[in-house]
Amino acid sequence: MWSVAFFVMAGALVVLLFYHLVMFARLAFRKPTVDPDRELPISVVICARSEARTLEEIIPLLMQQDHKEFEVVVVNDRSEDDTWEVLQWMKPNYPRLRPVNIQADEKFNYGKKLALGVGIRAAKYPHVLLTDADCLPAGTDWISTMAAGFGKGKQIVIGHSPYAYQSGLTNLLERYDGTMKAMQYMSFAQAGFPYMGVGRNLGYTGELFFNAKGPGRHNHLMSGDDDLFINQVARAKNTGVVADPRAFMTTQPTPDLGTWLRRKRRHYTTAAHYRFGHQILLMLLPLARTVFWAMLLWFAIQAQWRELFVGLGVEFGILLPITVLAMRRLHAGALVWLAIPLEWLFLLLDPLLYTSTLLVKPKRWK
Repeated sequence: MWSVAFFVMAGALVVLLFYHLVMFARLAFRKPTVDPDRELPISVVICARSEARTLEEIIPLLMQQDHKEFEVVVVNDRSEDDTWEVLQWMKPNYPRLRPVNIQADEKFNYGKKLALGVGIRAAKYPHVLLTDADCLPAGTDWISTMAAGFGKGKQIVIGHSPYAYQSGLTNLLERYDGTMKAMQYMSFAQAGFPYMGVGRNLGYTGELFFNAKGPGRHNHLMSGDDDLFINQVARAKNTGVVADPRAFMTTQPTPDLGTWLRRKRRHYTTAAHYRFGHQILLMLLPLARTVFWAMLLWFAIQAQWRELFVGLGVEFGILLPITVLAMRRLHAGALVWLAIPLEWLFLLLDPLLYTSTLLVKPKRWK
């Protein structure tokens, strides 16, 4: 006879098998390469606040893109350094560069959303790619590879922005967290359930943005210029996913653990504003994982070896291989060898951080 605990674990496994076989397997097994579209005119929009040094690095790389027609719109959002002077100095050397300036106004307190709207309004072309100043394209095909996602009438293109490697615990946690989030939102979108994208590597049409009034309904939040807007407008028919490594946009790592924790807490403020069905999908996954591992621990303590081996068999025979393949698609590198212990850590860390956002509200960006 099977125990009650076994059937609890079996229920959790049914949920996990659904996510892995229906969602994550698409990213793990689907061919990621696409044919770059070098003809579609593209406006790249960057919102920058006190980013003079990083702009000096990314702008020359963007200007080297192997794409026929594009521009780079940089919105100087009330910078306190010499960002505007650097942009003016670079402009004569790069005709495709279009700086836009937002003056500081003590009467108004606003975040990145306004700068984003200003940048998209200034864009010359109807198809827009977004990234941040502290990012670096994977190569000269970034624009063209992302542009391919607009094919077949798609209005939204979701890309991947991995964090650059550096030694240390903070980078390990950040890279794993970023990889797992990308695995979720990219595979969900491939399965017809797009719920978010990251503004470091994201595309959509200006028409879609202004018809939906951008992320205006979420102006009271400190985050949400990317994920909440996509959650609002993305549907299976209008959203494309580009998992081709040539379309990756690498993000510079967070300098310290405290900064990373603050950023992660800030992102939690958007979760309650997702569509209800997405909230359920995102809640069930960690819940099922927690129940599954808790049951395995219980079986080990109770020496119920048959139940334990059944659970471990499904984990190492089905769930983990799909996870590892999907992580490799996202260039996770050596992180795959730490997939299970890091999963355990985040099953404890995520609820703690989410609870902390309910008790102490995070501050606004920058």
